[in-house]
Amino acid sequence: MNHSNQNIWKTEACAVDFEGIPDAIPDDSTICIAKPAPLTEYAIPLRITDRYTADNDCRVIVTSLVSAEETIQQQQSLTHSAVSRIGVVDTRADGYLESLYQENPTISLPQPGELSQLAIAARDLHEALSTSCSKPHVILRSLTPILDAEPLERVTNVLERLIRQQSSSSSLTVFSIDYTEHDEATMAALEALADGIVWVEQTGERPLRFDYRRVRPRKQ
Repeated sequence: MNHSNQNIWKTEACAVDFEGIPDAIPDDSTICIAKPAPLTEYAIPLRITDRYTADNDCRVIVTSLVSAEETIQQQQSLTHSAVSRIGVVDTRADGYLESLYQENPTISLPQPGELSQLAIAARDLHEALSTSCSKPHVILRSLTPILDAEPLERVTNVLERLIRQQSSSSSLTVFSIDYTEHDEATMAALEALADGIVWVEQTGERPLRFDYRRVRPRKQ
């Protein structure tokens, strides 16, 4: 079964035309989104995930540039379903705070580079949300601040474990990176983890252009 959703999502702030990327992908795919800048106002990782998932699927969103509150607001403006649930790992917080029993459970971490805590937080939210939906998809809005704080090998090791977990439940893993901030070796290492990569460009005629490239499937 493939996920497919061909809507062009719109918010009050902006609209995104997804010409250039597939209408459907396999359920357990890993997608790397390579952006030229943060582009947080467009919420591209959230929008692309919504393109391939059902509204009532759950999302575990790791945010390192945008607050948990704004992330939830952006996701709710995209997902037109009252039953959709969102969990957020906020790595911008002043300290550690766990709020698993609110409507949209949130775990706050003091630094994006705390990879062990980040992995545990994502797992805890995954478990908390899995009671209400069968597919909790994981979205890492930007790996760039995490890579600024931690070595590439540590980041890819954590990401590999997360991808295996997601694949076992036929759920998506979506992560993005600001490619202008990283070297070719970093981009190659991240591409090697993905089933497909979405290149995003900003142009004068069209604010955003998308180009999808299938990469060699990851080894199981």
